Amino acid sequence: MDKFELHLERIKNLFPTKITLNQQQFCQVKGISTTKFNSLLTKNELYKLPPFKVETIQRKNGYPYRTYSFDIYDVAKYLANNEQ
Repeated sequence: MDKFELHLERIKNLFPTKITLNQQQFCQVKGISTTKFNSLLTKNELYKLPPFKVETIQRKNGYPYRTYSFDIYDVAKYLANNEQ
């Protein structure tokens, strides 16, 4: 079993019915806090994250609300290639 399959199996054990992960679930899998995730976005260090989709919705008060989604296969590939 290679690293990719190992990480994919781990993700499937944590979230058995999920194909995509949200920001909090990704942070749980990677082992970082949501504050660290937001810090990576603020510093524009996107190369430290796997590919993801962003959906932005404007709230009634004018502030944007963003949701991030990660494909479990992209996350497993990212973790396999960037393991420390």
